[in-house]
Amino acid sequence: MHFMFKKAGFDQLITALYLRGDPYETSDAVFGVKESLVVDLGVVSDVEGLAERFHVHPATKLLRYNFVLVADEECDKLREQEAYKAAASQGGKVKVFGGVLGKE
Repeated sequence: MHFMFKKAGFDQLITALYLRGDPYETSDAVFGVKESLVVDLGVVSDVEGLAERFHVHPATKLLRYNFVLVADEECDKLREQEAYKAAASQGGKVKVFGGVLGKE
């Protein structure tokens, strides 16, 4: 299941979650499957009062996951730090220009 989150002032998040045991659990070539993205489904009855609140059967499957958005400023700093690390690992062959790797 793919997700995209947008909110002003935060870096856009595009990610996917994979159901444990699904035949395609390990086959996402674009996003890559990390263990932290593999989830188990619960049921609505796991959360007290949820079935009544939303008028659904208690046995309805339920996905619970905490998505975290990163503030634009924090994301820019992290990208720049990672760019400098990557440039350093190239032995001076590339430099960082505005947070992006490039040749002089």
